[in-house]
Formats: sequence, structure tokens, C-alpha cells
Amino acid sequence: MINQLSLTPTLIAREPAFSFASRVAALNGVTAAGFATDMGLSFARITDGDTDDVAKLAALCGVDVLELQGWTPVHIGGRQHSFRGHSLHARAVKQTSLRGCPVCLCEDARTSPDAPELSMAIRGHWLFRPVTICLEHNHSLVQLWKETSKTGRYDVTAKMAEIAPEILARDYDQGRRVPSGFDRWIEARLLNARSDTWLDQFALYPAAHFCELLGRAAWAAKIPKWMKFKPEDAWMSFDVGFQYASQGEESIRTVLGELQAIIGEPTDGPKKKFGDLYERLAFDLPSDEYAPFRALLRDHIATTWPLGPGDDLMGEPVLERKVHSVRTAARELGMDSRRLRKLLVDAKLVRPRETGRDDQWELFDMASAQPYLDKIDTLVSAKDFQEALSISRSQFGLLRNDNYFPPSVDGGDHKPLWDVRASRKYLEGLLTGAEPIYVPMHKWGDIAKTAQRLKIPPGRILALLEARKIQRVGKHMTRDGYASILVTHDEIERLIDRPEAPGISIEIFARQCGLKASPAMRLVRNGHTPSTQARHPKTGALQRFLAPADIAAFHARFVTLRALAVELAMPWQTLRVRLADKSVLPFSPDGSDYGALYERDTINAAFGRR
Repeated sequence: MINQLSLTPTLIAREPAFSFASRVAALNGVTAAGFATDMGLSFARITDGDTDDVAKLAALCGVDVLELQGWTPVHIGGRQHSFRGHSLHARAVKQTSLRGCPVCLCEDARTSPDAPELSMAIRGHWLFRPVTICLEHNHSLVQLWKETSKTGRYDVTAKMAEIAPEILARDYDQGRRVPSGFDRWIEARLLNARSDTWLDQFALYPAAHFCELLGRAAWAAKIPKWMKFKPEDAWMSFDVGFQYASQGEESIRTVLGELQAIIGEPTDGPKKKFGDLYERLAFDLPSDEYAPFRALLRDHIATTWPLGPGDDLMGEPVLERKVHSVRTAARELGMDSRRLRKLLVDAKLVRPRETGRDDQWELFDMASAQPYLDKIDTLVSAKDFQEALSISRSQFGLLRNDNYFPPSVDGGDHKPLWDVRASRKYLEGLLTGAEPIYVPMHKWGDIAKTAQRLKIPPGRILALLEARKIQRVGKHMTRDGYASILVTHDEIERLIDRPEAPGISIEIFARQCGLKASPAMRLVRNGHTPSTQARHPKTGALQRFLAPADIAAFHARFVTLRALAVELAMPWQTLRVRLADKSVLPFSPDGSDYGALYERDTINAAFGRR
């Protein structure tokens, strides 16, 4: 049977076990960790909400165990915690900082006979990240302290002792605000009440997190996506997102559509427009609890965005186009968008400019429009073809030399004409599964620059792309056509089947034998050691190499100072003096500097070696 302690504080409503344990320990003159050990408990297990340890703590202090457990997050394995009947990720309730309402803490001190630091208690709902306000005082929660160590972070009384004077002096007070609909919804869900909103059907934290991400995307029209909210303004993104999400799917789709029209162009991509809403749902939040929100965003983008092969949708490549915009269709056909829109209006596929949307957002179904689009003539001149597919004149010439992009009509009295649509489909096929790249870095480069750097024709890279031998293909999201295809320099270099060099370069040879590059070049150029002339495998330029036979001939005739010191087993500084004493000079028959290099015959004669 556990004997009850005589000195225990009053358990405050919604106080978690770690806060109560810390106050009990301080009242008895010991640290939280020391108190737990003395009582046969573990403060670490109490901070994790361990059922047995919390129950023993309740019995030890004579408090209601259900009340003590009621607002204590319980670690249930991995990064998951249980709180108020909800399964939550650690980031939702176990942040490195603790927040609180300074007004509540002042009242704790005023209504207790104990010292302020012994009276001030944390409330469990303050731990939940989406909670940003105290509904009792309409005061925003403020950061009380930040601590990476769990023991230090949750030893509440020790931390309160440091800040209690400032709290009582009202230094932590901030402006109050009217609670938002989101604030009241969160409170209701923590009390297991329902509000009959669309969000009630989903797990609590994913639903609240979705409100935050949606609200942040909505605020991006006024505040740049890279600019974080100040801690005191964090509630704004939750509230705005809740206003739309609480009304259901149609409301969410409406705001997403409005954001598409306000922020940038379709070519910017959904990632750039929706920011963290897209990025987090696509890549960082893969759990099933987020699946409904991920599916909603994906379906909205797929049906309202003119995406085609080469584009990426939430981490998955787009394999088939479902909808066209006037602009993307004009680009695919290689014709003026104003002319195409008139044709599409006549075919009743789109609305006139006066009553419809801008060309970039005026959409039409691909399947129903395809027979009509197939009838439109897409043959153009070489100049228009290059412009439509973003191919420079010089690059087009190099590609034509390798039999890429042949004209569809050639010969007779008709000038050559090229089919833009067929060539664009070819390029889109090369881009299938490509990574979306907004700012090329880390050796990404387009085909033209990569080919120039590697001294190869661009057709060789296209051949590798056709054969699906290139693993990393990128699409430059701010470019179009041929110029949008990105590859990495290192991978192309590995894939190129270059002829092997007949030997090593003179620079490498110089490093290997202990000479400087300039004297070594001079030695080869003046014919004092044999070399082999061949074409460089990368540049194709003629240059001198040292083949194995050339290197053997060099070592048979010459020896460097360092190599000779090794052979004679003496320090090279001593060897230099010995050579000077014997009047042995470095090799220099024509007065040129070849470095510390000696002929073996001369060395053998001076040292009596055979």
C-alpha cells in the first residue's frame, strides 16, 4: 500500500501529470527527477504519460487518477501519442517549447498560499499546437520557455522560478483578441463534442493541420509564402483555413481556384502557387489520416490545371493530358493563341474572351476536343518550328546533322515544313517522369549546355533519353519545349562510351613522379623522353600522353631527387649536399629548367653504381 504524502499541492484543472509531479517535488524540497526516483517512479515515464507511474503518483498524492490522466499526453509508441482520445504525432503535443496564458498563471499565484513558482501550473490543452488562445481570458498563448532536454523542459517549477517575477509583473502579457471559430471548434473537439462541420469526420490533428496549410496558402496572396507568421499571429492561418474547410469540399475548391487565378500563371506549377499546402501533402504527410485532404487537392489540380506529360502532380508523373487551356493547346500546335481561341469558340469548345477566362485558365476537355484539334494544320516553317519548341538556330542545325526533327514536307516546289504537334509529343515523351526543377542547381543543365561542356553532339543525349538510359531527367518549370529538358552532367559523362586514352596526361605523370607540371611539359615537348600523340577522349583534340612504354623509358633514363633518395635510403636534403660535393648537376643539356631530375648514367658514375 502506498503511503500518501503530507505535502501536496492542489491539482489544477487540466493540469498534466508532469506539471503536478514537478510542483509536488518542489514543495518537498527536491528536483522532479530526484523525487520520482525516491518514490520508485520515473520522471521520464511520467512525462510520457505512463499509465502505471501516473496512477502511482495520483495515489501518492491523493488525487483523482482519471483527472490527472485526463489532460496528460500518453506516448503509445514511435512518434505517436494519445491525447483526449485522439492519436497525435509528437509534433502536435511534444514541442521543445512550452506555452501558456500569463493571466492564468497570475491567478494561480494569487489564489494559492504557496510561493508563485509552486502555484503556477501548465494546462494540458496548452500543449496542443493548434491551440493558440486561452478561452477563459481571451489571451493568446505565449512562449514561456524553450528546452531541448525533456527533464529540463518538463520540470515546470524549476522553470517557473526563473520567470515568475516577470509573469507577475505582467511582462508576458500581450494583446487580447476575440476567439475565432477555429478556436472554439478545437476546444469542442478536445472535450469530445461535435460541431457538425465538414471537418468533424476527420482525425483532429490532420484536420487542424489542413486548416493551417490551407490558410497559409490563402494568406500567400497578401503575405509571401516564405515569410513565416509571427508566433502571436499564428492563429490567423488556422482561422482562415477553417472558414473555408468547415464548409466542405466545394468551399475548398472555390478558394483553391481563386488562388490559381490570383497568384502567377499555370506554368508556375501548383507547388509554387500553393506552397506548403502542396509540398506537405504531396511529400511530407503520407499517412492515411491525410489521405482525404491529399485526394481532394490532387483531384482539384487534375481537373482544373492544364497538366500534360512531363508535368508532376503531387510526386507522381502525369502520363496523359486530361484538360487543355487555350494557351497550352496553342503551344502544342505551334500557333497564335488568339487565332486558336477563335477556332475553338466556333467549335463551341471554349467561351469568347469577353465572357470567359484568360487564355491560360480557359480550359476544355482533351478527349472531346481531340478530333477537332487533329484537323488543325500544324505544319510550320523552320523558323517558326524552332521558336515553337524553344530550339536555337545553332542547336537545330546540330540536331538536324544527327537526323533529328526531319521536316514533314520536303522536296518538290514546296519549302520544307515541320509538324510542331508531332515533335512536341516526342519531347513530352522524353519528359515523362521528369523531376520538376524551378532553379537548376547541383550539375543540372539543359541538353545544349551539357553537350557543349562534354564536347559531344546534342543528338547523343537525345539517343540516351530515347533508350531510357538516363535515370535523372528534370523539367525546367519556367521553360518550354526542348529548352525545358534537364539532365545531370555527371550521369551523361558516365553513360558516354568514350575511347580510352592511350596513357596518362603529362600533368598526372608529373604529379606521380614528383615533378612540377611546367618542367614535365618542357621535357616532353623538347623530345627528351618519348610520348604518344592521340586524341583526347573528351575534347577530341590532339595531345601528348605518356603510355606505359613511355613511362618505362623515362624511368630507365631519369631519376628524380626524391626517387633517388628512396633508392639510396638517405634524406633528400643530405643527398642534395652529396650531389653538390660530387659536382652532379640536374639534367639541363640545353640550359632549360627540368626540375630536380638527373640522368641515371650520371648518378651511377658518381656513386659507383652499375
